Amino acid sequence: SKIGSVEMGARDQIKYIAAPIWNDLIGSLKQQFRSVEFDGFPGNHGHDKLAPETSSYDLLLYDILKASIGQCEGITINAHEQFADIVDINGFKFFCFHGDEIPCQQGVPFFAIDKKLKSWYIQFGGFNYAIGGHFHKRHSDEIASKFEYFMNGSLVSDDEWVLKKLGISSNPSQWLLGVHSVH
Repeated sequence: SKIGSVEMGARDQIKYIAAPIWNDLIGSLKQQFRSVEFDGFPGNHGHDKLAPETSSYDLLLYDILKASIGQCEGITINAHEQFADIVDINGFKFFCFHGDEIPCQQGVPFFAIDKKLKSWYIQFGGFNYAIGGHFHKRHSDEIASKFEYFMNGSLVSDDEWVLKKLGISSNPSQWLLGVHSVH
């Protein structure tokens, strides 16, 4: 977004909105489960193109979570500094990434996502599921019968970025997936 076009800057968004919301969510999940493990990946949020990739505000948020709720017993916060990684959950391989590295073609990211995921599948040695975001649109797809892909939605509805960039509308939503060691 352009400076002056948002209600508050990136630092205040992290301090007053993102960190408290994630602390509350992770804390509420911990009340239901023996352990909670959070894996965060950097994207384009609050990142200046001229700055090093490690100056991402996404990584700053994960560092804050690690220093706060991550200090609680049974809660692990993993801040991944690379753009993507495979996370093992009960024996299933999840390829996790932000998605800002995938270009849109005529406002549609789906063809590019399909192509990138097939390349990453080979490069990273295969995985069962892929999870991404960035495009502010909830979406899932089966990719060549080898793995499934889940794209997170946005926490806001009809935000200007997605309407301008993709020309689509979406309801506020996030995936919450459960993983069982057999199913």
